[in-house]
Amino acid sequence: MSVMDTLVFDRTASDVQRVKTLKSQIMTNGFSSLSAAERTEYLAGMKGAYNYTDMNRVGQAVAFLAGRLTALPGELETYRASIGVGEDEIFNLPYDPDQVSVDPKTNWTVSDIPTESQIRTYLANISNLRSILTLPSGTPSPPANLNAMSYTVANNLERILWVIYQAFLEVEAEEYDLINRAALDHWLAGEVYAGEI
Repeated sequence: MSVMDTLVFDRTASDVQRVKTLKSQIMTNGFSSLSAAERTEYLAGMKGAYNYTDMNRVGQAVAFLAGRLTALPGELETYRASIGVGEDEIFNLPYDPDQVSVDPKTNWTVSDIPTESQIRTYLANISNLRSILTLPSGTPSPPANLNAMSYTVANNLERILWVIYQAFLEVEAEEYDLINRAALDHWLAGEVYAGEI
């Protein structure tokens, strides 16, 4: 399982309301007024609250995607060489790995308060990755800032990363399939020798 399998993009208004309810109870009657189950729920990182765990997950997903996008060309070259398929322009990727430029932060702590600069980088990382591949229409764009943070914005940030990952997996599968078909064509063409027909 990768970090991509942990992305959250199904937050709802009721998730936000649950956080507000527990927080109000804490503010009014103290943390000890929560039941053991509520304390566990509150401390586990609730879906309705956007905090350091969410920011770390997004940072880790950005790092993972950037790593996969930049590593794929070398992996494909190694695979082609291993099965005797030479380099050809038909194997060019539909993206430029040199355009992948991110600087994800993955070590946010509960006491961190993100600066404007950190938020700009956080959103720029997602924007950069979103621009690398052709994505389905309707794929959300990251906001210019997080001043109007909502559960919908939080969902969209992680949904974008999920869509990018799905597009990447399609590209990866298509490239390996193309190489395999080229190897098969080469092998089949080499089976007929002069005088055999």
